[in-house]
Amino acid sequence: MRTVFLLLGSLALVSCTWVEPSEGGRSVTLVKPAHVSSCQSLGTVTSSTKDSVGFVDRSEEKVAGELLDLARNKAASMGGDTIVAEGPAAGGSQTFHVYKCGY
Repeated sequence: MRTVFLLLGSLALVSCTWVEPSEGGRSVTLVKPAHVSSCQSLGTVTSSTKDSVGFVDRSEEKVAGELLDLARNKAASMGGDTIVAEGPAAGGSQTFHVYKCGY
């Protein structure tokens, strides 16, 4: 019986979203590299989150959303308003370039 509760608890956690965008993070935009040619580069940020809980993989969509929210929050704290993904997410981690574009 205890195993059933642990399994159900793990499955419930897999569907949870743990990251919320900050007030500043909500205004940071994800764009393609071609859109930042006239922007000021502020550096890079790497976001990381759990891509599995125990032996259960989390939804790729939820993980990607959390990585994006984390990157937006970090970019806002750096004074950025725009981010560009360096590549796809892998293993619950993704790197983004941060820019100040003024739009």
